[in-house]
Amino acid sequence: MITGILLILITLGGVYWFVLYPTQKIRKIKNCVVLEVDGADTRYSDLPLGKLGVFYEINEKQRVRVVFPKLTPEGDVQYIYSWHDLQSIHIPGRKKINAQNKANLKAAQELASLIKEHLQLELEILNLREQWQKISDLLDLVATSDFYASQQEIYERALFQVENLLSKAEDLQDVYVRFIREALIGNKIVGYNPDLLLDGNVGIDSQYKVVRAEYQRMKDTATAYAELLRTRQV
Repeated sequence: MITGILLILITLGGVYWFVLYPTQKIRKIKNCVVLEVDGADTRYSDLPLGKLGVFYEINEKQRVRVVFPKLTPEGDVQYIYSWHDLQSIHIPGRKKINAQNKANLKAAQELASLIKEHLQLELEILNLREQWQKISDLLDLVATSDFYASQQEIYERALFQVENLLSKAEDLQDVYVRFIREALIGNKIVGYNPDLLLDGNVGIDSQYKVVRAEYQRMKDTATAYAELLRTRQV
């Protein structure tokens, strides 16, 4: 009887640790933007946020991809995309952590949404460059055609819009990089001497909002123009 109960308890424990616990942990990870990764600070040298990174994705093998921001010797921002086993991932907490880790957590939480926006913008820039190349190739093709030469102006306007949007996206990317870089530098300074920390993000934050709003306006205009072209073609 006792042996049977022990077997049932062992089975239930196995179900929890191998099925329910990973499922619960994955759900928590997906709802948490900032993650703590065991050994990240030794695997990668000189990470401004230590073991903390920004959640990116989980694959079917329950491996978690985390993005770690890093400052290069030239002062640029570099992103390290890193895969980790589920066991090495933790939800960071504020209890029982030292002052530096608390500062890292605060900086990571403040930067997480900005970093995610920047990563999304990088994908948009790649897409815009592909669009530019495709439209440019079509424009060259139409220019040699006897039947479709009348549509040349349409492709020229589309190319002009994509060029403007790409230029504004690259401007916005520069603002992201500057803002994130200053925040990471500020976090490192705080670890050595809090009195040296300057409140220098106000101007960058203002510029970020202006450029971001202008980029979104241009993006909406380009989307509406593309939709109008599709409607005319139908």
